Amino acid sequence: MVNRIIAAVISFALPGIGHMIQGQYRYGFIIFILTLLTFYVVDIFAPVFIAELVWIIIGLLAAYSTYQMPET
Repeated sequence: MVNRIIAAVISFALPGIGHMIQGQYRYGFIIFILTLLTFYVVDIFAPVFIAELVWIIIGLLAAYSTYQMPET
């Protein structure tokens, strides 16, 4: 397993991947796909900076969630 700080940083950049690195493959994959779909929909209907803001918010939440996972 990867250190949870490193997993949280990876999860900030690519939400869901940090969970997959920590061993929660299904949960991480669902987060990753939902993040991509959300970004795509927001990018179509809103200005680009709103879509980027949404990505940053989701990334922060995913990083926090990954960091809170217990180390095994």
